[in-house]
Amino acid sequence: MPQQLSRPSLTLLSSAMIIFALGGCGGPGQPPAPPLPPLEKVTPLASADADFVQKLNDMDLTEIALAKLAATHAARNDIAALSVTLLKDHTTNQTTLAKIAAKHSLSLATAPSNEGQRIILRMSGVHGAAFDRDYLKYIKQNYRTLKPTLRERVKNSQDADVVSLAKDTESMFYEHESSF
Repeated sequence: MPQQLSRPSLTLLSSAMIIFALGGCGGPGQPPAPPLPPLEKVTPLASADADFVQKLNDMDLTEIALAKLAATHAARNDIAALSVTLLKDHTTNQTTLAKIAAKHSLSLATAPSNEGQRIILRMSGVHGAAFDRDYLKYIKQNYRTLKPTLRERVKNSQDADVVSLAKDTESMFYEHESSF
């Protein structure tokens, strides 16, 4: 009577046959697989550029929140209309910042700094003409403070994306300022 193979023996025999059959796949007639493409090197931003990106990110986050407030808190129609432009432009700036940060493995804050949050909270309690006055004052002061930093990054940054962002942001500031 023929001897029956046990289940473990059958499994072992099946595995051996599969390995034997696949063993011929990499024979001498097969060319080696092409090498994998090299990994893209991540170049960190210079510390001054990284600081600039973080500072601009915080400014954008604060400006976006204030522009949203202006839609409901402003007394003047021109201020409310300006807030729509500011919201769009600073949101576009955020998109550019995110691309630069991703390219250089830099993490960006997703909420305004404590100082930005303090300003937003204060402004959320102001309405009408007082809001208009404080909102324009904040924007003018903020732009005046950041312009030297923008010019410095245009002049001294070695990163073409940072230089382009600084130039674009400076142009954006001038366009906004011509509206108020």
